[in-house]
Amino acid sequence: MLRTIVLSIVVILVLAIQPRANAFTHFITRDGDRLKDGNQVFRFISVNTPTINGHYDGYKHTNPASGYVYDPVELSFEMEAHFKDMAQMGVTVIRTWGITVNDGSGEFEALVSGPHTYNETAFRRIDKMLELCNKYNIRVILCLVKENRYWGGTAAFSKLYGGGDYYQSAAVKAGFKELLQTVVSRKNRFTGVSYKNDKAILAWEFGNEVPNNQSAWIAEMAGYLKSIDPNHLIADPRRANGVQQMNDIVTDVLANNTNIDIVKTRQYPNYRNTVAELWNECQGKRPLIIDEFQRFEGFKDVLEAVCNTGTSGALLWSLMKPQYNGGIGGHALFHSYSWGGSRWPGFDSGDYFKERENLMLVRAYGYKIRGKQLPALPAPTDAPYLFPSLRSDAVALKWRVSPGARYYIVERASSAKGPWQVIRTDLDISYHLYFYPLFTDASAIPGKAYYYRIKGKNEAGISPASNIIGPVVPTSRMVMDNLKDFSLTASHSDNLRISQETWPRLRQTEEDFFQAERVVGSESGELVYRADTLSWIEVIAFSDKVDAVSLFYSTDSSSWTALPEGVLHKTHRTAYPSQISGNKDNSIDKYIYTVPALPHGTVAVRVVTGNAGATNTYPWLARVHLGFKGSLKTAK
Repeated sequence: MLRTIVLSIVVILVLAIQPRANAFTHFITRDGDRLKDGNQVFRFISVNTPTINGHYDGYKHTNPASGYVYDPVELSFEMEAHFKDMAQMGVTVIRTWGITVNDGSGEFEALVSGPHTYNETAFRRIDKMLELCNKYNIRVILCLVKENRYWGGTAAFSKLYGGGDYYQSAAVKAGFKELLQTVVSRKNRFTGVSYKNDKAILAWEFGNEVPNNQSAWIAEMAGYLKSIDPNHLIADPRRANGVQQMNDIVTDVLANNTNIDIVKTRQYPNYRNTVAELWNECQGKRPLIIDEFQRFEGFKDVLEAVCNTGTSGALLWSLMKPQYNGGIGGHALFHSYSWGGSRWPGFDSGDYFKERENLMLVRAYGYKIRGKQLPALPAPTDAPYLFPSLRSDAVALKWRVSPGARYYIVERASSAKGPWQVIRTDLDISYHLYFYPLFTDASAIPGKAYYYRIKGKNEAGISPASNIIGPVVPTSRMVMDNLKDFSLTASHSDNLRISQETWPRLRQTEEDFFQAERVVGSESGELVYRADTLSWIEVIAFSDKVDAVSLFYSTDSSSWTALPEGVLHKTHRTAYPSQISGNKDNSIDKYIYTVPALPHGTVAVRVVTGNAGATNTYPWLARVHLGFKGSLKTAK
């Protein structure tokens, strides 16, 4: 009996340390101009995931605790929430955008940390991604050293190995081959499976946007990679812009680069020729994928063309992840347009670039191209996680999102056991992103204790309730005026208008979507807020190095006094250039004006823009946060 027990324990221990089996039965293979999963043709319409194991965030210091200016993806929530979003979307393939390489700045977590040196923490982000790819049945095209310079690219890699020409230097090429050997032989710390044996990897891609004239380098690296990893396909790291370039690349692949399995093009407004015309250059020769696509006009046409030709797949640029510290990720990328990144399942703030409509099209065509019936949209299954109130004097709530939730329900009670009262339904959090509270309770009675919980919601149903926080005992009510209109003000000057410009302004204002701005050449503008009692105020503005906001208070609604030094606190963050486009998009300064305690008896505050007569519209008033007692007195 004892011997049997001992043997059983040994068997259990042996099984526990064995690599977990792949979720997939087959490696993806190439058969002429088609991709195959075993005997089945493999096709997809899915997404790029540029933030999944590297960086693609232009906002600095969003999480100072990370120790980096640009944050790496967090594993306990962000990574899997990203996959849960994609599973609801029906995603079957993702493409990464490139690994990070130490460029000397110290601003980000570099996977290639030095010559022959790699960052284990960064590598584990890829490990986790591959574990979740197997869990959620999603394949990945794993991109390596990107040509793009930001967050460490080929120039940074070359510098680590002596600074020679990336595509010619023997030392640099040897360094890249060592990287290939390191990656394909790595044993996943979560699954125990070596990368070269992981069927979740659809294909390797040497880098993003390798120049089209680097045929010899591609051939050398492809030959080496196939010798150490014959299991996986290789996607051509070049991309064809138009029929002529596609013809050139396919001709080169057939003549000089037979180890290349997949050729690529893109469908952006600046890319030439239709999917059908490009496919004609590949038909009977090599599988074609659209490795990035995004358009405002003709979006559905691209999907139709991919399905109606022999094109193997297309990948939306791009899908952003939720945030560990609460809220959803930003989506306005730093180059050429503001609609480059989407948030599942699409939000009201993305209507200007058809975010929700396009995501639902990607979902529908992702099933269509596989010959499958489109299933009903699933309800969000995960409860949100609610943080303690961000303020001690008011109810200011933030939470980790429920994957798949489009709106949120806020419930309040006077006891942790309920009964629960719905105080907000169909709450769209996308106008606050992750910089601000997602909800403030303007109906809370100061001095009374409350408990709160949150539920996620979409058309299909409602998530379980979040954890409960409380008791929260506010000393004031709070509103966040994001200046979508003037409905929360008591009055405003006629020379202020609401801007809804999207590009480049969304990047300039960290995606504060609306601003009250002066008419060019006009006098100072003003907003006035009134309440029975105003307790505190915070004004957030953006300006081109012009500190031009003044605050005045009144205790009788008729006479005004400037808030003195020591009462009004200013925070000034100087403009920082875009990682991608430098100063091209006219980065501007951010100013925060805070009065933690307004003088006793304050019933009105006047926010004055200044900069009278200027030929620009600065300063832009992005939002006003107010603490008050009694009722807020609005113009309506």
